[in-house]
Amino acid sequence: MSSTNYQINPDSINFMGIGDASSTNYRLGDTGGEIATGLSTNTNYKDEAGFWHMAMDYHISISSPADVVMGAISGYGQSALATNYATWNIKTDNPAGYSLTWRAGTETMTNATADTMGAYTPTLANTPETWSVASTDSEWGGHLGKDSTSVDTATWGTLDSYAGGKWLNVATSDFQIASRIDRTSATGDNEIIFFGSEVGSNKHQPTGTYTVNVTITTTTL
Repeated sequence: MSSTNYQINPDSINFMGIGDASSTNYRLGDTGGEIATGLSTNTNYKDEAGFWHMAMDYHISISSPADVVMGAISGYGQSALATNYATWNIKTDNPAGYSLTWRAGTETMTNATADTMGAYTPTLANTPETWSVASTDSEWGGHLGKDSTSVDTATWGTLDSYAGGKWLNVATSDFQIASRIDRTSATGDNEIIFFGSEVGSNKHQPTGTYTVNVTITTTTL
């Protein structure tokens, strides 16, 4: 059912249906009066008959922004954050929402001659913290921006800076950086991810362009 501005994907006429009922741990959606419902399959086809089979067919999408080109470091110091971020747009009609994770291809950033910059090392594993790199180290990490739609500022801080934000290493296994528990609007959620790096004042870091692959993934809950 649709018009110029709206579309109803699943609908049915039944003798009862209370919509969503929920408690702390569970959510129930039900209808009554349908016949011949359920899943039927053969070698070539699958039939999912009934309202809830239609209603549970949820969709999710994520945008693919351009690569992040981080600000250069001359000698030692921090990479300026002005260009060190990208925005991922997520849309889903899933009423339970979505999870957003990041994963690095390798823990270190590497240049053309195999020199490396290490992963950020938080005091507590998997716990974002105010940026701090020893003078003898070089490290890189990530931060979920304060203007992200689903950001938890208690976890990630209230500023997009090294001193005011909270940072974490990007591990080589999936780590959830954001989530929401209901569907998005039609325009979707914008999740802004910053990447930072620093060369300590007593660290000899060979020159070059250092790169690493980071995968951002979203899944329905």
